Amino acid sequence: MESFDVGPWKISVIKSHILKSKCEGGSPNSDESCGKCNVCRYSSELELPWLPEMVFPNNRLIMEHVGGPGFEFNPLDALKMVDAHHESVQVAAAKEWRATRSEGLEKVKDKVKSFDWTFTTEYNGSYNDKIQVSETDVGIDYERLKVQERIHFFDDIVLFEDELADNGTAELRVKIRVMASGFFILLRFFLRVDDVIVRLNDTRIYHAAGTDHMIREFSKREVKLPNPQLSLSVLKDINKLSEVLPHTNVTKHKLVLLGVE
Repeated sequence: MESFDVGPWKISVIKSHILKSKCEGGSPNSDESCGKCNVCRYSSELELPWLPEMVFPNNRLIMEHVGGPGFEFNPLDALKMVDAHHESVQVAAAKEWRATRSEGLEKVKDKVKSFDWTFTTEYNGSYNDKIQVSETDVGIDYERLKVQERIHFFDDIVLFEDELADNGTAELRVKIRVMASGFFILLRFFLRVDDVIVRLNDTRIYHAAGTDHMIREFSKREVKLPNPQLSLSVLKDINKLSEVLPHTNVTKHKLVLLGVE
């Protein structure tokens, strides 16, 4: 774990190995599960019949205020928001994806017949009861963020990834940068199914130092493929893609830090 203190905030970053394929605590000569390891926890708390190829169960970004408010970003809560009963993209690529995992899916086909194999999630963080969320018309001050200032802390944490049987990519990662004026967080789900669709679900959070609140924006963007306006180089560069895809659906919330003056 790496920690960084800035003003009243403690920022912690955890990075670790990917989720194992089998129970980590059970007997090697038995099919019984220990019920305590990450594999067992994911199996019991998620309805999904299959997980992304690379899930980093311990990876997380944790934000703690000395006054009590806190929130974090973790892969388990993100995967809980993946549709476990319906496919969001029904194309030939879905059949190829299923074929690569046929053995595992065969074992659970009676439990769940269909699910979102792209792992699309609208997760925007996990918050404790010291943070009050309400809708607002006030957005993030991006002009303020453009001001050049020293970055005291930066990190980029991958929560999960999947290459969709070589038909594209799906990934969720969170980035944070901390300046003297405040901090900015970007949680991004990126999906590209080759020749079918590209999708970005972004959560942006900005906190101005010395204030009692944060502003959170959530946006959903997607474009069907192929698209003559999007070159292959742009499709494979998330940063370039985010600059050209229009913001068609943006919701804004004010996150008040209760008990903080």
